[in-house]
Amino acid sequence: MNFNIRDEYNKCVKCGKCRSACPVFKELNDEGASARGKLTIIQALFEQNIEPSARSKLFISQCLLCEACVSVCPNDVKTDLLVLSAREMLAGKLGFDYTELSLTKLGFSKTGLSFKLIHIAEKLAGKEISTRSGIFYRIPSNRLLPGIKQKAFSSSEQNIYKHRTKTGFFTGCLIDYIYHDIAEDSIKLMRASGITPFIPDEQACCGLPSFSLGDRAAAKKQAEAVMDMFRDTELIVTACASCGSMLKNYYPVLFNNENNVVEFSKRVKDITEVIDGAAINKDSYTAAVTYHDPCHLKRGMGIYKQPRDLIKKAGMEIVEMKDADRCCGLGGAFGIKHHGLSLDISEKKIKSIRDTNVDIVATGCPGCMINISSTAAGHGADVKVLHTVNLLAGALTNK
Repeated sequence: MNFNIRDEYNKCVKCGKCRSACPVFKELNDEGASARGKLTIIQALFEQNIEPSARSKLFISQCLLCEACVSVCPNDVKTDLLVLSAREMLAGKLGFDYTELSLTKLGFSKTGLSFKLIHIAEKLAGKEISTRSGIFYRIPSNRLLPGIKQKAFSSSEQNIYKHRTKTGFFTGCLIDYIYHDIAEDSIKLMRASGITPFIPDEQACCGLPSFSLGDRAAAKKQAEAVMDMFRDTELIVTACASCGSMLKNYYPVLFNNENNVVEFSKRVKDITEVIDGAAINKDSYTAAVTYHDPCHLKRGMGIYKQPRDLIKKAGMEIVEMKDADRCCGLGGAFGIKHHGLSLDISEKKIKSIRDTNVDIVATGCPGCMINISSTAAGHGADVKVLHTVNLLAGALTNK
């Protein structure tokens, strides 16, 4: 990674301000769970004062990569990048465990096959799995999801946008195999905004799951495939906060700021950045909603005002929840490796939602949608979780 690891961790003055922002530290109340604690471990590892071990790997894995610590750090220490560096180093020294291998080598390297297998497993076991079980996060329940599709949206008959245009739409795995309605509504909104999207067939994973687990080689291979798909486009639009942040922020890090990658990242936009508000009819809705800020959208891409403005433009009142930008607890592989801890963090989000007394939650990340829906159902909370584009598409002047 093209930044000096030693210089970066030496910027930490051990003030402890990160402790007040870290969702994991708030649950565990353990110094090793805070950013300050992790940086101490990372420094010791890279300066070879301690040997890589299962214990140090555990502490480094207990990070959501939510960047809450970065947002409050007076010295702007990039803890997320240091954690990613440490995970890569530890993976090289200690190897990958079974869960990590399943995700990096089997899960997201062959996404189409993986989702087909999950589809079969879901049909066999999905509805009866306990919400506190790790399997619950591996095999989402049918009662919580629209259902895993047997065919990706990008490869389906619904995708008639395979002709190259100036604007590419990157679906991401969850939209491609689960939330086809997000893809459809995103297309409606782009077309209403004067944009004809290009949606490549058989899209690749963005690489974030592999990168977050320390498998840089796999992440680079996936990133190269994505960049090749959109090599001729002037704009790459995403409707997934995690994918968007990976393409925009982590691709340059992954490739040590190579010029072509930096140029690619500059072309990445969230869907709410390209929607023309003039196409939305403010008289279409009168509902009240609350909004959850995905970590990778607000802190990762700096997007939080745009979705709110568009939702209000569509005639909906936003009832702000407490700590709207607090992580929902998923954190990608974190929700699988530390499922109990993830659920404890998620429960705080459900309480914030309940306290608003509204039954619709809007957000800009399919992963957050799955996690919030699952936790809400497990606690008997009657809330409907929708992507921002689902709300806005229904308010188009010309549908």
